Amino acid sequence: WDVCIEMVIWDGRWRVKPFPGMQQMFGDIFARLSAAVPDDVELGFHLCYGDLDAKHFIEPQDATKMTELANLIVDSVNRPIAFIHMPVPIDRDDDAFFAPLEGLRLKEGTELFLGLVHAKDGVAGTNKRVAAANRHVAQFGIATECGMARARTPALVEELLRIHAAVAAGD
Repeated sequence: WDVCIEMVIWDGRWRVKPFPGMQQMFGDIFARLSAAVPDDVELGFHLCYGDLDAKHFIEPQDATKMTELANLIVDSVNRPIAFIHMPVPIDRDDDAFFAPLEGLRLKEGTELFLGLVHAKDGVAGTNKRVAAANRHVAQFGIATECGMARARTPALVEELLRIHAAVAAGD
């Protein structure tokens, strides 16, 4: 589930601002729509900051707002959640970005995926972001920031897959 509009509103810096009753309204929406997904279908959430011309509408300042919204989703949804995915900007390999993840309250069976993989800085940049994230969250998978489609070309998708494989192999 691509949670974009809710994410950028929750963040509070986009053109549509947070509003009274927003937490209850979003929680109710997550609960109601998740309940409509058949039990035999995995449910996952991508906390999205938008994609206009391969750029976010706004960049996350750190993982605070994503952690808050992920916790609201987990608290609101009454069925298993397979994963939560959070984007990580290419220039964020610092503790200040990842420290809010220490407050993440995922239920057993829910995997966290962090969008640490960027083609522009490859394996070295991904490993720097992995090291920073490891200082604040015990377990997570790696992913691209906003999915493979954002790469836009077959060559870029191949490069992203190569980076994933190299990082997973410990290169």
